[in-house]
Amino acid sequence: MPRPKMLLTYGIAMVLLAGAATALGAIIKHEPNFFRQARVPASDARNQQALECLTKFSQMSVDKDARQAKWGCDVTEAQMNSFFEEFFADRGESEGLRKLGVSSPSVVLEDDQLRLAFRYDSGWFTTVLSYQLKVWLVPKEPNTIAVEFMSARAGALPISSQLILQQLSDVARKQEYKVNLYRHEGNTVAVIQLQPNENHPWWLLTALQVSSNKLSIRGKTLDHALPAPQPKAPPAVIAK
Repeated sequence: MPRPKMLLTYGIAMVLLAGAATALGAIIKHEPNFFRQARVPASDARNQQALECLTKFSQMSVDKDARQAKWGCDVTEAQMNSFFEEFFADRGESEGLRKLGVSSPSVVLEDDQLRLAFRYDSGWFTTVLSYQLKVWLVPKEPNTIAVEFMSARAGALPISSQLILQQLSDVARKQEYKVNLYRHEGNTVAVIQLQPNENHPWWLLTALQVSSNKLSIRGKTLDHALPAPQPKAPPAVIAK
């Protein structure tokens, strides 16, 4: 092949490669519409909604630990996203995620499903990872949640959920949650056991419902775990 023709071929190949790299970069850098739309602008209202979300989850935890007969909470999509914006980065639970390059989570709640997205930065690779999830309580398995990954994308590019899911599972295990991964009809399903001592549970998660714009959680203290009534003190005797 004459040298000028060879150089022309190499030049065309380089242009095509550069164009493909640019297109791939644009696809990976794409931010899903729901990720942008779910973000709540900074305002007093956002701070108030974040406080409401924190208060509801905190009160549920207090009621559970105090072994109230029934406990739970309802939080809206706006309250959850406001919490992510205002307080999530400052809480200890987010430290493990930051080490994985995960930040700025946001969520959209739909009937029986939710969409979750967050920024992911591994140093050389930066994008927004987004997932469409289905969540439910596992029948006959106390305090166990199943999370099915319906789809996963890096920007606009469909990807496997395995890598990031394995990393997030490691974080969950450090929080003493038992996590097992399965395949169901081609999708990855994470089965998460929330209570390590499954042989003697003292509380039971009774409902976990995702509906349009709302997450509802309900639970109860098991009768056999209720604290025994304290004996009444004898009447005081006044010494003469």
